[in-house]
Amino acid sequence: MHKHPLVVGVRQAAGWNTGESVEQTISQLGLNTGNMMFTESLCQVLAGAAWSSFALQPQDLEGRDVIVLAAANWINSYDDMGWLAERLERSSLPVIMVGVGAQSTVAMEMPMLKPGTLRLLHLVRDRSASIAARGAFSCEVLEHYGVTSAVPTGCPSLLLAGADGLVIRGTAQVDPATSCLHATRHGFQAAEPFQAFLYRQAYRRRMQLILQSELADFYLALGKTGNPGITTRALATIRTVYGDEDLVTVERYLRTHGHVFANIRDWLDYMRSRAFCFGTRIHGVIASLLAGTEATLIVHDSRTQEMAQAMFVPHVLSADIPICGDLDLARIHQPAQTAAFMARYPEYYSRFVGFFAQNGLTIAA
Repeated sequence: MHKHPLVVGVRQAAGWNTGESVEQTISQLGLNTGNMMFTESLCQVLAGAAWSSFALQPQDLEGRDVIVLAAANWINSYDDMGWLAERLERSSLPVIMVGVGAQSTVAMEMPMLKPGTLRLLHLVRDRSASIAARGAFSCEVLEHYGVTSAVPTGCPSLLLAGADGLVIRGTAQVDPATSCLHATRHGFQAAEPFQAFLYRQAYRRRMQLILQSELADFYLALGKTGNPGITTRALATIRTVYGDEDLVTVERYLRTHGHVFANIRDWLDYMRSRAFCFGTRIHGVIASLLAGTEATLIVHDSRTQEMAQAMFVPHVLSADIPICGDLDLARIHQPAQTAAFMARYPEYYSRFVGFFAQNGLTIAA
């Protein structure tokens, strides 16, 4: 059994007022605050674990007997992961990949992988007993590319709940005043129509909004508006996303209702103050569930669909939500699915226990 695993991935930050810029902090978080969830989970769950960045310096490997990759959306047609394969090839240690997933549309088309990504996947295949993929579709894609050892475990983030699982506080009736939502876009990008609908619903109904990778919104929500060039660029995006020319009012809304967390403790503390959370971010939903707050994932692509299925997360389909008129929160609220999720958590947990045992890893006492 491995006694000294090195978990490689994106780690949480201390906060937003540590002297580092917004760009430095979000870069540390892999440009998406949700990334810290699965790395932190593996660091806490695996016995003897230490952490390393993807730099994988020689000193990071000293005294370690296995490398555990906290993987993400790596099986796609646009990224080439050859840089990571090259770094791993410098060591002869076993390499175990956890939580890797394929990115596609809800139609589940087969992504065309770059040579470097194939090189990484084949290296891990040859140095481990199995790969933990986030769902059945990712396993199918891996098999298509010659990796037949993958198992559909889901994301490791929920392991933060421990062996005892989760107790979710139920609410009889959902209310915009005690709910929060999250939508999906990145950097300074505009939003796709369905996502724009969610942002505008949050704004119009003055709902609390969880931000993960919307850099333009970060500056306003965090009050980091000292750079006129960045602020002007952010406001141009904000005008389009929230559909209001009154930028003073939009900025005030984001400052009072927008929330972006650099570490898990702050995120979960906030989610305990909410009665219900929903949206298109899987880790926004997981943070809520870990905090004991009811949550529903709005499935909008292959990634969210297969993780909802693999982890039994309460969910609805974006295709079933009309974007004319207001959101019907009662329709999104899924108490029966929440009860099923709690009941099936042991199945999720035991799947990971089996995967870790197969690969010579143990869970911390």
